[in-house]
Amino acid sequence: MVTALSPVVGYDQAARIAHYALDKGLALKDAALQCGIAADLYDKIVIPERLTQPGVPSPDGGTRH
Repeated sequence: MVTALSPVVGYDQAARIAHYALDKGLALKDAALQCGIAADLYDKIVIPERLTQPGVPSPDGGTRH
């Protein structure tokens, strides 16, 4: 799921969020929020159904193909 964040926040920040979630035993969303990602941005980007379709998530909640 953190893969969806990578095009928007960058690979390094997405990796930090993933490691933080694992280290602290947090859900990915909780870790992202604690790492400074706004809840509305997270909700626009991390949509599990979209991760099963082609394209790259964009900050506006859409998908680029």
